[in-house]
Amino acid sequence: MSEVRSAPGRPRQFNEGDTLAKIMQLFWEHGYEATGLSDIIKATGLGKASLYATFGNKQSMYLRALAAFETQMIDAGVRTLREGHGSAMDRIGAFLDAPIAALRDAGDARGCFLCNASADRAALDPKTAEIVQRCYAKLGSALEHTLAEIMPPADAQRRAQMVLAVYSGLRVMARSGMDIAALGHARDDALRSLGTR
Repeated sequence: MSEVRSAPGRPRQFNEGDTLAKIMQLFWEHGYEATGLSDIIKATGLGKASLYATFGNKQSMYLRALAAFETQMIDAGVRTLREGHGSAMDRIGAFLDAPIAALRDAGDARGCFLCNASADRAALDPKTAEIVQRCYAKLGSALEHTLAEIMPPADAQRRAQMVLAVYSGLRVMARSGMDIAALGHARDDALRSLGTR
């Protein structure tokens, strides 16, 4: 818990993790440029001084939000690919279906914060690029490890990058409002290219 001093009276406590989650959702949905400090203040209920004291400036908030996404979402995805239930192709299939399922089942058209950051900020900010590249490397390694269960290591390495590219494309296309059926065809073609369908 962190404290915000509001004179007069006792400091008001807030949960730093919950606040960071709200900041992450804003950047995830709207991107860096379209998210203003006023939006963050409104979403968190905290003042500028309190936000800056706890999280730093807007760029620092963005980087902390992206790092939190890495810990919560990317690392969880990596564990599922490496250690999840089902066959290797079941895990790959679930990985590629995730962008479609988010849109189809939950109406979630935000895409992937990682993919959004790659297009939105990575070319402009080296610190963002560092996180983005680290996340893609983690996913690529996990995909390669999983594919190596069913094909030679050299093929697994090459196909892992293809699967990662398709996944990123599906996330971006889902955000753009692409037809779900078309996304499904792209997913199925990618799986078929691996010799599964």
